Amino acid sequence: MKKKVLVIGGTGMLGKPVVQELINFGHEVTIFSTNAIEASKLFPKLKVIEGNIKNIESISKAFIGQDAVYINLSIPINAKPTDWNPEKDGLKNILNAAKWQSIKQIGYLSPLIRNYSENGKAWWYLKEKKSAVEMIKNSGVPHFIFSASNFMENFLSSMRRGNAINTIGSPKINNHYISGNDYGKQVAKAFSLDPQSKEFIIQGTQAINPKQAVKLFTENYSKEKLKPGSAPMGLMKFIGLFNTQIGNVAKLMTALNESPEQFKAQESWELLGKPTTTIKEFAKSLNQ
Repeated sequence: MKKKVLVIGGTGMLGKPVVQELINFGHEVTIFSTNAIEASKLFPKLKVIEGNIKNIESISKAFIGQDAVYINLSIPINAKPTDWNPEKDGLKNILNAAKWQSIKQIGYLSPLIRNYSENGKAWWYLKEKKSAVEMIKNSGVPHFIFSASNFMENFLSSMRRGNAINTIGSPKINNHYISGNDYGKQVAKAFSLDPQSKEFIIQGTQAINPKQAVKLFTENYSKEKLKPGSAPMGLMKFIGLFNTQIGNVAKLMTALNESPEQFKAQESWELLGKPTTTIKEFAKSLNQ
């Protein structure tokens, strides 16, 4: 079943492959963006509506005629607890507008690590992500929660510094890395289903330690000369006492390094399709 899907957050690292796979599947896609010019450059054939999730009226107008909405929000890594929060304040506006316009389905991306707590104490950043999911579940609107492991796209974005792909500390957990394209295909298939409320665990086929994953990526990526790098967690935490962004990065990497990740994606694979892209294949695809 093809749907009219509005995408909020469709121009970022993970938004772009989701939009492309929604198009490939045959859904009628509209992008809601704060920068219509930039969004139109990325997807010149799509309808783009300029607006801001801080403005509930602009969201509500964008929802007119839509069957579903896919939401990809993120809290800035340099944010403080008192800052305006897209995954709390913005999401409230989106959910209210969705109810006003009788949106039939919401899709929302959230990290698997949102439930992590260090020494029994949850970090505010992850608490907000957990609360966002609860807000959606309590909204009364049918929803898909896509709870995801680590994305391969992070190698060249959040993990890169200069010519190094960095890990921080000593990762203890094997992540089931998945590519944005494979995830996008799963999202597109989910929106073809009848409206319902369900959580999908999003994991790839390779369970691998981040240090090994970086090594595998750099060995097969030849577009530039990159190398594995690392940073001591203790140093990051010390610098983080004086720098909000570094402190947040240290806390986020602690959660990624220590939060247990069991394989739970079998049902998602059966319903939405099994991911096929390996880290080696992903790296080589970028060389073209």
